[in-house]
Amino acid sequence: MKKLLLYFSAFVGIICLITKIIGFYRTEKLINQYYKNCEKVEIGMTLEQARGIIGDLKYQYWTQDKKSGEIIISESNGKLNYSLEYPLVFAGSDNMRIYFDPITLLVTDKFCGE
Repeated sequence: MKKLLLYFSAFVGIICLITKIIGFYRTEKLINQYYKNCEKVEIGMTLEQARGIIGDLKYQYWTQDKKSGEIIISESNGKLNYSLEYPLVFAGSDNMRIYFDPITLLVTDKFCGE
């Protein structure tokens, strides 16, 4: 009986590991697609157009940080900066960011990674 319980536990562990690996692969594939599409975003377009080009517009009403950008408000030199920050690609050094004006919702700058 103990061997059966041990084998069952090992089987559940292997299934959990495979599930984690598949989830990681899917997330990385999606984030890499975002980074590729970031180059197509142009300064001056609306934030909705930029999100449509990047491909995360379908996730805009979900609260999943792994699949969508997150609005970040930061301050530098006494001025507030608004950006849409995307998840970091595995072993990446900095997040992809789309800077925008909060009043007009126009893209003012972009950082597509290094």
